Amino acid sequence: MVPAGDNYGLARVVVAVRAAVVLSIVVLVATGPEWVRRYPVALAVVLAAALGYAVVLMAHPRYEVRRTRFAWPVAVLDALFTLTLIGLTGGAASPVVAVLALAVIASAARLTFVECLILAVLLGTAYAGVVVWTTVDGVALEASTQGLWWALYMVFIAVLGGGLAVLIEREHRSRVDALVEAEAEHAAAQEERDLRARLLRSYEAQQEGLQVLLHEFRTPVASLDALVGALSDTATPMPVTDRDAAVELAGRHTRHLSEMLDALSDVNLSRQPAFSSGRVRRVDVAELTAEAAHAVGLAPPRLQMATTGDVSAVLVDAQGLRRVLTNLLENAARHGRDLPIEVVCERAGGDLRVAVLDSGPGVPPAALAT
Repeated sequence: MVPAGDNYGLARVVVAVRAAVVLSIVVLVATGPEWVRRYPVALAVVLAAALGYAVVLMAHPRYEVRRTRFAWPVAVLDALFTLTLIGLTGGAASPVVAVLALAVIASAARLTFVECLILAVLLGTAYAGVVVWTTVDGVALEASTQGLWWALYMVFIAVLGGGLAVLIEREHRSRVDALVEAEAEHAAAQEERDLRARLLRSYEAQQEGLQVLLHEFRTPVASLDALVGALSDTATPMPVTDRDAAVELAGRHTRHLSEMLDALSDVNLSRQPAFSSGRVRRVDVAELTAEAAHAVGLAPPRLQMATTGDVSAVLVDAQGLRRVLTNLLENAARHGRDLPIEVVCERAGGDLRVAVLDSGPGVPPAALAT
């Protein structure tokens, strides 16, 4: 009856019922008993004005929209036309009295509850005055005519009541949608704040790591410089045993420097886009998983790890694996309903499998299909 995407759907229902009411009164005056048309000229003028009024509202349905500056003028005009037609068609005996109920119901689509009550009281008071001055005694419609008339007006009342029910449903749906949207915006803002905080902590950790590495570079470099000077001093050659010890010490310092350069390479890769590849090296997958879990705030007993096979020295892209594990563990921590999260590391031959299992709601089937 009321299209879902039409903002003026209910307004058009009310306007259509108003036009149908005016036309029904025209038919009643034309075919009813003589006492209904005691004032033919006045009736013609009022009915013509009422039809023109209905046409204007049909062309401008926004006048019927709920709680606007047009609400009271429209309600007052409805009441005036109704009371005038009651007075011209027999007062208390007039079938047009049924329109009073429609006028009150229609006003509920535009006014607040209190305003609608005020209108109903005023309309009832005015009706009492009209029937005192205009009622024709000893007249009534034929039973068949009266039956058809009230049957028709039951339909009008049902249409208006259904329209009001649709309006209430839409207002409720709009409030729910607004609440859901507000909650989604709040969640997005909170997630953005959390992301900024994590990025800041990551940056601070990298800066601290770089400072440690720079400090650690000084000792082996100074030692290598001294060893090179001693080994290249031809004036006082070193004994063979001391020379061998110096060469071994220089080798250890070189390996230490190489490991620190690898660490610096990992830090540099962590600042690259997510699709960049890291350096392949042997790592302890269980230890790497524990570090990724610590970065997102996961620790036992909520974090439960299980390993199958030897995962202590696996040749992988360490930085890339760390990024994947961090993302999976972060999602599990956020959506896992505070339940335990299990990480299973399995190595079979040259294959490595790492599974992050949580008790979250999962991905909807519709999203998986797309």
